[in-house]
Amino acid sequence: MKHTRDDIARMAGVSTATVSRVYNNPDIVAKDKVRRVLAAAKRVGYVPDKNASALRRRGTGTILFLERPAKHETFDKRFHYWHYADVLKAVKTVMDQRGYQLNLHSISSPADIAAIRKRNLCDGIIVYDIEDRETIERIRDLGLPYVCCGPVDRLDGFNRCYIDQRYGARLAAERFRRAGLTKPAHITGGLEWSRVSRLRWEGFRQGFEGTDPILLADREMSVRWGQRAAERAAPLVRKGDIDCIFVVNDLTAVGVVQGLLASKIRIPDRVSVIGFDNLPFIAMLPLRLATIDINMAATYQEATRLLLKSMRDASPIDTTIEPFYVEGESVR
Repeated sequence: MKHTRDDIARMAGVSTATVSRVYNNPDIVAKDKVRRVLAAAKRVGYVPDKNASALRRRGTGTILFLERPAKHETFDKRFHYWHYADVLKAVKTVMDQRGYQLNLHSISSPADIAAIRKRNLCDGIIVYDIEDRETIERIRDLGLPYVCCGPVDRLDGFNRCYIDQRYGARLAAERFRRAGLTKPAHITGGLEWSRVSRLRWEGFRQGFEGTDPILLADREMSVRWGQRAAERAAPLVRKGDIDCIFVVNDLTAVGVVQGLLASKIRIPDRVSVIGFDNLPFIAMLPLRLATIDINMAATYQEATRLLLKSMRDASPIDTTIEPFYVEGESVR
């Protein structure tokens, strides 16, 4: 039996109009009513008709998830697909509740961007991990509601929802300092081309204000570089010049842990280690790695919610999401 909007209204004890508002404009509905409607819908497997909702809104009923096609795929890059899956699930969860469809869309040229408006592809745009100003200006000039996510902290004046990378790195420094550790090092890569790497380095230095951490850097961020960096750090750990290491990401931190253990450096007895990203593969390490969770799902859920709101009232979007620290056995 297929349940209707009237059935959900009856089960939740609300009007049919309230059910519609829950899916199309939930911010104006009392939280208790939203909870009752969604609980009733979940109980019987009700899903609103997205095409019908789109007709009522006089729109396409579609949100574009806009990205660039990958230029090349490396072995290391594949690990970050975990983030991508979390992002899509987070976006779709919010959109399903509001009766919108999600369409993944790649752009390679200005003509691809212009075609979005010409072909009437969507009612709004989520921009995934595109940070160059020229491209974002072209997207903004389409006149459609949009929100940029990713390393877009420099894009003042644009709609954006992004992760506070500096804050996450400061959390790592604060955790070390709370453990009484005062001789920090940072293992990183890509400082000359990765803004995220630079922000994490800046945040860690800010967290250790008054102390200049030892910097071990390379062009790449990888397990292999982490192993090499650990070999370079091991003599300094033995001399007592380093008692804690913050690593730019979990992928590199895997190599750091492997390299330190191969050098007979005990973690956390001789040196504490914190990674960044909280990716699932760190569970394969022989000890639970402390890390910073970048809160990716929450970032894109909030971005989607704010985009849908902006589609109703043209409100600007400028929001940061804070990462959080995940305890592990790699810090004493």
